[in-house]
Order: sequence, then structure tokens, then C-alpha cells
Amino acid sequence: MKNILYISPFPHIGGGEMSLLIFLKNIKHQGIQPYLICYSDGPFIQQVKKFGIKNAIFKRNYLFSSIFIVLKIFSYLKKNNIHLVHVNCLDIRAGIAAWLAKVPFVGHLRVVFPFTWRDRLFVLLSKKVIAVSNAVVASFCLRKPSYRDKFAVVPNAIEIPYNLTPAPLKKEFRLPEDAKLVGAVGRIDSWKGYEYFLESAVIIKKQYTDVFFFIIGDVDQRNREGRAYFDMLKRLAAELNLQGRLFLTGFREDILKVIKALDILVVPSIVIKKYRGEVTEGFGRVAIEAMAVGVPVVASNIGGLPEIVEDDVSGILVPPGNSKAIANAVLSILMDKSKATALGEGGRKRVEAFFTIQQNEEKIAKIYLSILEKNNNAKSQWK
Repeated sequence: MKNILYISPFPHIGGGEMSLLIFLKNIKHQGIQPYLICYSDGPFIQQVKKFGIKNAIFKRNYLFSSIFIVLKIFSYLKKNNIHLVHVNCLDIRAGIAAWLAKVPFVGHLRVVFPFTWRDRLFVLLSKKVIAVSNAVVASFCLRKPSYRDKFAVVPNAIEIPYNLTPAPLKKEFRLPEDAKLVGAVGRIDSWKGYEYFLESAVIIKKQYTDVFFFIIGDVDQRNREGRAYFDMLKRLAAELNLQGRLFLTGFREDILKVIKALDILVVPSIVIKKYRGEVTEGFGRVAIEAMAVGVPVVASNIGGLPEIVEDDVSGILVPPGNSKAIANAVLSILMDKSKATALGEGGRKRVEAFFTIQQNEEKIAKIYLSILEKNNNAKSQWK
């Protein structure tokens, strides 16, 4: 049994945290004893506790907290005889602590964002970085092609739910039994492109009268930009006269059941230009969640999404930031039952072929084993 420490800095539950949760739930089958460190309390670590995983919180709450965290992690590694560290992002504090303790570590790159010198230093010091898509690797290595050998691509995964009962959304929101439900799911961030989903809703409801729309996800209240974006979405919904047709549900723990209740899932992600780069969808976990439960997907043709969705086979890809294209794709599914069925079945088959938790576990366990074997050989040669 190998002791592996997982470090996940963020307290909320987004796609990356959900993927780690599923992984931790199952990883003991691979001969691994998991430990977990977070930098603050929140929904994520509360879920982890349900699995009985040893955990600790090292809070960032004062000027020199980064130094404090490095020292605390260093001590934790020694005390618990940790063999390897897996950081659920590219947190340089965790990387430096592991490097000082001479414990091999890997990172997990899940999103495309403006990479900094800290991220490049993390990759340089690490033994390997697991990337959720080729798009993520291409973005990171755009200016540093020599870093490609540091990466291994392992897509996110899901436990495929069989015989899942849909959430009773129509009853909960007092909607007609014959209503069609179209939803977008994910944390409220500006690069999620929800404004284009709202604009598409106006077009859709003009041609298909019995359709209702959902945005299912929460905003990180500590994120000023996220709060401002959410406020903008609410204003836009009012301007577009979507009252009574649009429901903002916030975070739902029964997310798979909620997705199962939808007729179509839309992933309207876009590319946001930043000073030092771009922010966009590194993978798009919600797409495989919908595909796994047989719900047709309409997704933007950006980031890692084209690596998940085969256009017109397991979903429909549309140009990012194009409300009309989203509307046309949704309407084509609503108005063609056989097409909806085919896309749902195609999505399920693709998840079964490429995105199961068993495949994910085995690939990552092989990465661990390769690193630990090399590390042990290096120690033996040094002796």
C-alpha cells in the first residue's frame, strides 16, 4: 500500500474537484492509501470526509501564509511517510514543499488559463503533469514546446450510472408534464458563456413554445468577477423577458439526476482573452455527465470539448459565442425525436469507450508506479 497525498486548494466543488472526488472514492482498489490537504474548509472537503479519507486543512489567512503552508506540508509529508504527492492543480507551494522533502510529485492541469512563471516552475520541478486534454497541453506548451514530455493526457472520467431516476424538475418548478427542459450546468464564471445560452433561449422559445431553461450552478462568493458576471446574467435575463422561462437553481448535489431530467444539455463555453493568455474549457466534465445518462449535448467547439463530443454522432458542436448556432442545434434536436435518441445513445457509447473511472484509475496508477519505480531506483543507485 502506497501513501499518496492529494492537495486540492479550493473549497468549492467544480469540475476538477468533482473529478478528484470520484477518483478518491475508488482509488483504494489500486493499492493506494489516500490522504488529503485543502487550504480552506468548504463543500469539497465535507464530501471527502464521507469517504473516510484522512484529511487536514492548512488555512491561508495572513501575510506569510504561503511560507506557513510550505512548512506545514513539508512536516505532513515526513510525519505520514508519504510516497508521492498529487496536486489537483499547479500549486507551487505544494510543489516546493514536496521538492524540499524529496518526495516525487505530479500536478493535474484541468483548465486553460494564463500560465505564469509559477506554473512553469511547478511543471519543471514535477515528475509528471496529468492533463485532461490535448488542448490543455497545447495551450501550456505553446511558448515552451520542450515541456511536452512532462505531460501525460488522461481524460476526466465518470462512474456510469445505470437505472438512474431523473430529478422531478417539472414537479419542483411547477412546469407542464409535456414541457421540454434545456439546461446549462457549471460554476458561474465568465468563460462559461451563459449569456449566449440566454440569447439562444429567446430564439428557441419563439419557435418552440413549451420549452423551459435552467442554469444549474453556483458562484464563488469570494470571486468579485464571478459575482459581477452573475449579476449581469440576471439583468440580461430580465432584459430578454425570460421571466417564468428561466430558472437559476444554484448548486445541486443531485446533479446527475438533474441532468437526466433535461432533454438537452448546452455547454456554451467561450474563450476569454486575458493580459497574459486565455481562459477557456480545458475539458468540459458536464458534457460526459450528460452523455453518460443519455442526454443529447450541444457544446462549443473549443478547448477540450471536441475531444469529448463527436459532432453529429455523440452531440453537436457549435462555434463559440454564437447564440443563433446554439439555438439552431437545440431546435434540431427538439424537433427530431429520432435524432435526439441517436445522439443520446452515441454519447453513452462514447463515454463507455473512453471516459470510465476504471480507465482513469488504471492510467493514473500506471503513472504513479512508473514514478515510484524510477524514484526507488535512483535512491538505490545513490546508496
